Amino acid sequence: MIFNRNGATFTYDNVTYTIGDRIMATGGSAYEGLFGTILEIRTGNDKSTDNDTPDFHCEFIPPALPAEVVALEIRFSALYRQKKVLDEISLDEVIMAPEMIRVINPNGVHSITA
Repeated sequence: MIFNRNGATFTYDNVTYTIGDRIMATGGSAYEGLFGTILEIRTGNDKSTDNDTPDFHCEFIPPALPAEVVALEIRFSALYRQKKVLDEISLDEVIMAPEMIRVINPNGVHSITA
């Protein structure tokens, strides 16, 4: 099944994910520390990977600080065993496993407390 309508929800392992949720990539991923958005969730025969978990299609925001850019380039250069620069790192259609992301504002709701 494909979930791609903004606001559509999907529950996996007692966590409810919503298309449009803001996320942060966790330490289980080369994208660690980047912020982004869930664009689509695929399950079953609609998945793009052979993983046992659902595929979370995400878009990430490029890091703003030069040190963060360098750290990302170093991680991806090591991963691909060749020099990679930010422009060569895909950020717009990244498939992540559930353990690689953490929702930082469920359902796209921003709350401000006084």
